[in-house]
Parts: sequence; C-alpha cells; structure tokens
Amino acid sequence: MRIVGRVLGALVAIVLVLMAVLYGGSQWVIGRSHAVPLAHIDIPRDAASIAEGGRLATIEGCRGCHGPNSEGLVWSKDLLGGTIAPPAIARKIASYSDDELVRLIRHGVKRDGSALFIMSTGAHRNLADDDLAKIIAWLRTLKPGPKDSLADTSFGPMPRFGILTGGFKSSVHPETVAEVHRPADVGRYFYKSICADCHLLDKTNTVEGETAPALAPMAASYDAAAFKKLLRTGVGMSKPNLGLMSGVAKESLHALSDDEIAALQTYLKGEADKQMAGK
Repeated sequence: MRIVGRVLGALVAIVLVLMAVLYGGSQWVIGRSHAVPLAHIDIPRDAASIAEGGRLATIEGCRGCHGPNSEGLVWSKDLLGGTIAPPAIARKIASYSDDELVRLIRHGVKRDGSALFIMSTGAHRNLADDDLAKIIAWLRTLKPGPKDSLADTSFGPMPRFGILTGGFKSSVHPETVAEVHRPADVGRYFYKSICADCHLLDKTNTVEGETAPALAPMAASYDAAAFKKLLRTGVGMSKPNLGLMSGVAKESLHALSDDEIAALQTYLKGEADKQMAGK
C-alpha cells in the first residue's frame, strides 16, 4: 500500500508541475507586452459617418461576435476550454483613447500592450483609415446597458496548451498594411478586410473545425443572383445550410450593398481566371 501511495503521490506531483508549467508559461505569453506604436487617425462625428461606421461594424463582424447590440456574448464555457466571452464593447473601450482603439482593432494589442486572442485582426488590419475611423465613431456612440454581459474570457487547459505550443496564436499583427482611403478596387478590398479571415483564394482552409473552400473558384461557380443570395442569406447552391458561412452571412455579410457584392465577385472571378491560366 505504501508503494501505491508513493506512486500516486508522485503522479499527483507530476501533474501539478505540468499544470504549473502550462498555466505559468501560457500566462507569460498572454501577458507579455508588444511594442506596437500608437497611430493617430481623425475620427468623424457627423451622423452620416456614424451610420456608415455601424454598417461597416456589422460587415466586419463586430455585432456577430459581440452581440447584435454589442452587449457581449458567452460563446462557450467548459472545464477544458474555459470561458470564451467577447465582452460588452462599450464597457471594454471606455478607458481607451481613439489611438488605442486603432491599435486594438488593427493590430490586436490591448491598452496595456498585451495581446488579444480570437480577434479578426488579420482582416481588420486591412481596413482603410477612413473606414476604421467611421467604425470608431460608431463605437463611441455605444453605451453600457443592463443586458451587458459581465463575463470575461478565461482560457482553460486546452487553449493554454495551444498558446504554449504555438497552435493557438494571438491576434497580434504589428505591421501596418492599411491604406488611408478605401481603394478603387473595392472587391479586392473587401476580400482582404472580410473574407481573408477564413478563406484563401486558391486552396481550402480549416476554420473552427469547418472547411472553408478556396474562395476564387467557388465564387466563380455562382451566377450573380446566387452569389448575392449566398452573401445575404447564407443559402448556397448545393445546400441551404453552410454551417459557419450561413451564420456569418446572416450576422454580417448581409449588410454589403449590391454594388459591393458585385465588385467582390468580379474580383474573385478574376482571381479564378488567373488560377486557370496558370495551370
């Protein structure tokens, strides 16, 4: 019995050491500072800019992730994964300056210099200054409310293992790639600032356990009416429910204008043609 007790004691000690390494190491990664300088862009305050900022915030998924009224959501809560809870926006950004918000949205760096996780900065970093300024103008109109979620994200052992081993990366993108004004090639712009977060142009990608098809040939296979229906309703040609894509369309992409949808498909068809010519 003494031997069994010693073995069990040794196993418990090993588990405790491993957990200390897991939590201590991942917490260091989570909390370390990122030296991304602040950048200033002028924030408009007129009603038209604020309204457009709200539309762009919908397209960029702010409402899809943080709730239709930006009141915050709890995506999941379990022992292994922890709590994944996009916060109530108004409460979270109250202490941020406009320049700090630019860095947060575009580069994934919080006010204290630490990293965001599970934030679509890979797409948001492509937002032109003008468009990002309008989104921030809209964000400043949000007020805390009684239905705001007070939950905070707290990673469990599974995501912490991914953080420690590099399988679960932060949302930090230190480089600045955005243009000052929205470029004339609107289709390419919206691909990079929205679709590229999930889809590659020429090969499949895996997002949240689902397969995101190569976007250029997929878009080229749709006629204009079917592609618009896809982005507005999430209903595809082959089946009515496309999983994650259906949700994104209903929460976000439906706010694209007809001209923006047409420009996006034109760009993607052009990329599909280049792929075919290169074979």
